Amino acid sequence: MILDPRPGPFRRVGSLAWLPVILGAAVIGPPRLGLSVLTVTGCLLSIAGWTAMATRPAWPPWLGPAWIVAVAAGGVLLVADIGHWSVPITFCYVAVGAAGSRLSLPWALAVLVATDTGLAVAMRGESLLSIGVVVLSMVSVLLIGTAQRAARRRAEDREIAQASEARADEEHARAAALAERARIARDVHDVLAHSLSALAVQLQGAKLMVQRDGSPADTVEQIERAHRLAVEGLAEARRAVHALRTEPVDLREGLQALVAEHPDATLDAEDVGLLPPEVRETVLRTAQEALTNARKHAPDAPVRVRLARDDDAVVLDVRDRAGAPPAPSTPGGYGLVGMGERAALIGAHVDAGPTEDGWRVTLTVPAAATTTA
Repeated sequence: MILDPRPGPFRRVGSLAWLPVILGAAVIGPPRLGLSVLTVTGCLLSIAGWTAMATRPAWPPWLGPAWIVAVAAGGVLLVADIGHWSVPITFCYVAVGAAGSRLSLPWALAVLVATDTGLAVAMRGESLLSIGVVVLSMVSVLLIGTAQRAARRRAEDREIAQASEARADEEHARAAALAERARIARDVHDVLAHSLSALAVQLQGAKLMVQRDGSPADTVEQIERAHRLAVEGLAEARRAVHALRTEPVDLREGLQALVAEHPDATLDAEDVGLLPPEVRETVLRTAQEALTNARKHAPDAPVRVRLARDDDAVVLDVRDRAGAPPAPSTPGGYGLVGMGERAALIGAHVDAGPTEDGWRVTLTVPAAATTTA
């Protein structure tokens, strides 16, 4: 029990329970053992060393070998006071076993040699056979301790190898995810961005043509609106490509970058702690869509973006004051449906609707989804 270098509370109690048993048997059993100097000194050393070995107090590491030596010395002194085989020799066995399991081999051998020498002197009245049995049994106990130490090392090495393998698997999965994101980014850039860019050029040319031909003002206005939407869609596509090709940014920095693109928007972001990447991405994309809708439908209205932790949940609130509730989203765009779908993937939900003087979008991420793995 006491040989475990990291004992739990039950093992510590069990180890301490053996101490009074051995001391009681040592003091009560032999008739020659009284309250001599050797007895008192041996008991004090054994008690101090055994207790420290069992409880493992947060003391300097160099005291660990000192407690082992104290237990061995206490056992030798108690045996010396008796002069022959006795119960206190148990302390010597425990000390040698602990040395084998906790100390490096040279130090463990030093404890073994010192303990065997002390016992040979203390048991000088015994036969050579008895002393030889003690010496050999001490060697066996040392070998058992070193075997336990080797087994623990092998277990630790296996744990380290498993952790390294898990990290390698994570890096492989991360590399695969980055490669997939890069492929999606190329597709978005090659298809959507090019198409929107060409559409914006064509709409600009159409605007010039209708203006040259003297078309009605509402026709020109519709073409200008279509051109503006195409340009905004192109900007959003480029932001999506940038997000796919780069690592996730800090949440507040990402929100600040989005707010900086809206001249009438302000940001009030609290420190909500470290969030998982998918949660950060959802918050940023929801804020981006809400700001885009505000820019489309209420271009001159002030917008407040607020991020806070409320009732163990992270809440993103985007509110504009347009004087009248705007349309929620452009048909065919990302819109509220897309926001809700993205939020549902992380266990969050989106509330959107008109207010007295504008429109409000609120994303609520529960505490369970904000915990990093």
